[in-house]
Amino acid sequence: MDTEDLPHLVIRACMQVHATLGPGLTREAYKECLAVELRDLELPVERDRPLSFDYRGHHITCAAQLDFVVDEALILRVLAVDEVGPMERPAMETWLRLSGLRTGLIVNFQVPVMRKGIQKMTLKRREAEP
Repeated sequence: MDTEDLPHLVIRACMQVHATLGPGLTREAYKECLAVELRDLELPVERDRPLSFDYRGHHITCAAQLDFVVDEALILRVLAVDEVGPMERPAMETWLRLSGLRTGLIVNFQVPVMRKGIQKMTLKRREAEP
């Protein structure tokens, strides 16, 4: 699968869930329904993956739990809140950097129009040190 198309497919799945359910449910309900949509797209998906990384020679596995990792290329964070907190974007940047993935989506289902609840982030690849 082309990783450029992946965010669009995942966003379409989120929009389908939102169009069917609307706002007002719990985060867990949206995660469950989104898992159904992603499975129907036959995308490789891992739910609730622990974020693991090495820190000064020690393997850390309890830093965060990633809602969805799609096709080993995208982290999907599912929210159902009135307002996305100011630390969600910096947290996603950290998760992307530590996981080695480049693309993240923060999706808040507690909005009247799904487009307004989607934030896409892409980390630029760092140039190799000489």
